[in-house]
Amino acid sequence: MARPSDAGSPLTRPPGALHLALVVIRNAVGIVGALFLGWSTATLVVLYFADTIVGMWAVFAAVGFKFSNADPRQGFWASLDGTLTGIVVGLFLAAVVAVPLGMPLVIFFGASGLRWREIAADPALRTGIGVIASIGLLGAVRHVFALADGQAGDARVKRTFAILMTRWVLVLMLIYLLVAFFGRVGLYVIVLAYAAASVWSELAPDRFARLFPDRRPSGAS
Repeated sequence: MARPSDAGSPLTRPPGALHLALVVIRNAVGIVGALFLGWSTATLVVLYFADTIVGMWAVFAAVGFKFSNADPRQGFWASLDGTLTGIVVGLFLAAVVAVPLGMPLVIFFGASGLRWREIAADPALRTGIGVIASIGLLGAVRHVFALADGQAGDARVKRTFAILMTRWVLVLMLIYLLVAFFGRVGLYVIVLAYAAASVWSELAPDRFARLFPDRRPSGAS
């Protein structure tokens, strides 16, 4: 019996030329900005981290909403308790995850001689975080409705989390190498690697999500 992923689903069909071009162009913005427009590579890397954590928060918040047994189809006010539960659960779990995922970044910046005060003073950082937070809220709502669809929605949300985690794990692997070899130049490598990983995750999401397979027994997943 063929698996759904083998049955020619839209997720596994080769991307069209237009789709491929749009994905590459969108993810090349950071590279072009860093190389030719004077954008701060440190700010870009911090924004990549924020994008990862906010994306995880959106998943955690949606799961918290689901376990509150609130029904989003009953309207906002009927789901207010679930909304608050999801926000609190999402913030707590995102804060817990942010520590191990963000500490290598702190070490890298310290080894590169970068100061957090300088990074925080960049207006682009505040603007970027605002945009990322808005997208995260929309993502949380989308995940809530996806989880309400049953197993198919669960699979989509799990894949989203796997992509976020896999993409940042690749960045962390680079960070541990670049601290020793490249210093500040490594920031350009991280920007390039993150863009490449983002393109890969958009063009082949299922394959990218399985890059680091879950080796636990199926009942423990």
